[in-house]
Formats: sequence, structure tokens, C-alpha cells
Amino acid sequence: MEKRSKNLPQIVRLWAKNFRSLEDVDVKLGPLTVLVGPNASGKSNVVDVLRFVSDAFRNGLDRAIADRHGIGAIRRWSKGRPYDVEIGLEFQLAGHALHYGFVLGSKLRGEYQVKEEHIRVEGDRRSGRTIISDLFEVRNGRLVAPKPEGPVDEAILRSISSNELIMLRHWLWLVSPPGADRSTEIEMRLLVQDLGRYLFEMRFYHLFPNEIRQPQKLQDPYRLEEDGGNLASVLRRMIRGNSEYLPDLRDAMGKAVPGVADFQVTQVGAYLVVKLKHQVKDSSGRGTWFDLTQESDGTLRILALLAALFQDPPPSFLAVEEPELTVHPGALAVLADYLKEAALRTQILITTHSPELIDGLPIESLRAVESVDGVTKVGMVAEHQREAVRNELFSPGDLHRMEGLQLSAADRQ
Repeated sequence: MEKRSKNLPQIVRLWAKNFRSLEDVDVKLGPLTVLVGPNASGKSNVVDVLRFVSDAFRNGLDRAIADRHGIGAIRRWSKGRPYDVEIGLEFQLAGHALHYGFVLGSKLRGEYQVKEEHIRVEGDRRSGRTIISDLFEVRNGRLVAPKPEGPVDEAILRSISSNELIMLRHWLWLVSPPGADRSTEIEMRLLVQDLGRYLFEMRFYHLFPNEIRQPQKLQDPYRLEEDGGNLASVLRRMIRGNSEYLPDLRDAMGKAVPGVADFQVTQVGAYLVVKLKHQVKDSSGRGTWFDLTQESDGTLRILALLAALFQDPPPSFLAVEEPELTVHPGALAVLADYLKEAALRTQILITTHSPELIDGLPIESLRAVESVDGVTKVGMVAEHQREAVRNELFSPGDLHRMEGLQLSAADRQ
């Protein structure tokens, strides 16, 4: 099987404090990460940490907080003094470990302020390169690093006194380490550009059959929308552009829904209609085309899920909550295979309750999620359960059915 390129950027660690049910979590992420736990355990809150950072980058922090009904709905509830919300991500970018994080504190009347924000970069230790730290840091509205040697741009000063995330607005200005030579400065600028591109390209999916079933108007075809509302435009672009992923998408659809041999997109006035070709026993042997209004919810969701996985070009990061919804258990083993294959080109995070789905996924990709007194705990699966899977005594799905996937002792603390 093809291996994932070591040069592909990815998030290798996420930490969050006082974000909804997440009192203090620190989660290692891989190319494919699967959150498994009961309802209301906090899986969606882990996903929303990542979405919150991406939304803040794309739409601004005010909009990201407003979309979540205010800072009070984000901050973990407490009877005592309000807690600061802290979020951090560690990226692996071009041989560097890049840390980005921020802290949101309270002001009067339910307002908030950005108390801290930082970027720290470490060189590639394998090559013995110099470690660069505190590339950028703001504390309580003051620029701590880098210390400006001359007058600071007025726009930067205005940003520091505002409630925006400064790095997300002015990251090109901020990556000139004091005393750095020209080659180091260029390298750091490229790294932060990669970070910005990664955050912008992250995608989070809640795919609904009702959004997919009816004919769709012509829309932006370059990224599948989170509800699948532009699926027809995305598929038409792949067909017209003869995407390299098109044969794989057709093959995957046929394996996941036996009898489906092909798909096409036709235009009717201002609308696009997606049709699936079913191989049926008749005298012609040519098969029959059905538009999506005649397909089941499960078939529609599989088509949208596979279209998300085979997007061209691939997004930097792709999250799907409960991909098993409305999908027949027999198709989930096929979906698991394509999740693993897609993780070679796109970092993937999913949440699931499905034993059938996790049976097809590596035990190392699974993260157990538990709620203890309303506080979410996330971490590696318990060692005795991982050992049982490695020794082929049980499958992950067997353990999930019998006792639920359990947190390791270290992550339970």
C-alpha cells in the first residue's frame, strides 16, 4: 500500500482547557484519528476545538464566538470565578514542530479578551538545526516577542489592543525573528504561510441526505460544503476535469453500494441533477439510471462521504461526525478502507459509535472518550485492550460491544 508522505503537514497534538466540557485535555492526533465514546461524552467538543480555530482564522474571532452563542456558551461552566479558555495546536510542518495557541479571558458584561497568543517553532532536531522559540507572543495586549527594534506599524498596535487573534490577521508581518539571517526569515515566513493555508483548508462535515437529494443550483465546485449542498457541482467539476481521483470514486461507490456502476451529472436549466447507474437484470444489459430523488438515504450519504474523501485537490484536514449514520453495516468495512486510503493525502478525524466501522480501523488510530462528572477525558485506548487486539483475541468492535473502549491509565488521571 502507498505510504503517507512525511512532508504532508498535519496536526500532531491538540490541547484545550475550559472549552465546554473539556476541562483539561491533551490529545495526540495522527493521519487518521477516531474518537469513540458514548453519547454526550464530549466527542463533538473535541472536534469543535479544531473548528473554532479554523473559523477564527477564516471569519475572525468575533464571528467564531458569535456562531457559538457567545463566550459564555464556550467557557466551561463553573460556580467560582470564570475560567480562561486555552487552546493550543502542535503542527508538523516541513520538519519543524510549530506550536500555536491562545488564551481567552473575561471582561465585564459577558465580553472577552485575548490574554495571550503565541507561535513557537522548533528546528528539525534530526538535522541538528537551531531551535527557534517564541517566534511571536502577545500577553495582555503587549507584544512580547519579537521585540520591535523600531516603530511598530500602527495597524499592528491597533490589533494588539483589539479582541482579535493577531497572528491570524497579520502573520506575514510577525515572522521576522530578531537577528535572523535572510534565509531563516524566509523559511519562517513560509512555515507560517503553511500554517495559515492548513487552517483555511480545514473542512468539517455534517452531511444530510435532504440537502443532497434534490437538484442543486450551480455553486462553487472547488470544495464540498459541509452539508453537501454543492455535491452536484463538485462531481461535475471532477468529471469535466477528468480528476485523477474519479476512477477511485466510481470504484468505491460500486463497492459500497453493490449494483451501482457509475454516476453522472446533467444540467436542467439552472439546476444540476446527479444520477446513479444501477446494473439491473434486463434484456439490454445496459443498466438503468436513477436520479437521487429515487435513492435511499444511505446511498446518498455514502456518495457524499466518498466525494468528501476524494475531493480534488484534497483539503488539509477533514472531520466527519458519525459517518455510519443511515449507512448499512455491511458498507462500513468498505468505508473504513477508504478512510485509511484517504488519510494518505488528507488528515482525517471522525467520531463514531459503530463497532462495524472501528473493526476496519487500526487500534492505534482509536481514541477513547469518556465523561466523568461532566468532564471529558480523551486518550489512548487502555493497554490491555490494545494488547487483546494485537493478539487477535478480540477486535476493536468486540471490545466496544462488550465493555466499551477504555482510557489508558495515564489518560484517565
